Amino acid sequence: MKPQKAVATVLVLFCSVMLWGQDRDKPSTPEERQKALTLTKKLERNPLGPEAVADRKWLTNWIIEIPDITVPVCDELLKPMLMGQMSQYRYSRELIAQQLAGSMAYLIEHPQEATKVKSGAEQDDFAINKAGLDSALNAYEAIVKNNAPGSKWAPLEELMKKRQAGSLDDYVRAATLKCVTGDTVTARLRSPVCKALD
Repeated sequence: MKPQKAVATVLVLFCSVMLWGQDRDKPSTPEERQKALTLTKKLERNPLGPEAVADRKWLTNWIIEIPDITVPVCDELLKPMLMGQMSQYRYSRELIAQQLAGSMAYLIEHPQEATKVKSGAEQDDFAINKAGLDSALNAYEAIVKNNAPGSKWAPLEELMKKRQAGSLDDYVRAATLKCVTGDTVTARLRSPVCKALD
């Protein structure tokens, strides 16, 4: 899959999920935020459990639907899944959704970051991206530990080695820099981009 096609696929996914809740104008409730945190941790521990599909669907739809928290999505973090090798890894969608959930969990736990976009200030994209990637890697680790078929994947094994060696921060900083300088598409651009795709 060519990079342009992969990015377009991700955009269509975001846009199609946006349609699910495009009329919501009420901010998230404390109960919803607590549920989102609970589901994020649950999916990290057991990303392939019996309720995982339903939990992930609720969580992803809720994240994109709510108007009061904007999650920056940096596709550079898990870029191999969004490029040519995506079809070779069975659980890429689960981990991409987990990255989104982990970033959202960080924003819920750090509400000062969640309010910066509304005031025109910049969020701490590095911290948000690091939390998202850590969440995805935790889920990957759980998949491998459960001996799921086809669970190990070389690009993710490399990221796990970086985390164990203490060099994951450098990787996240480099990826974040590419995303915030406009070299990749982020969820912050999803509304105008979706209108262009209509």
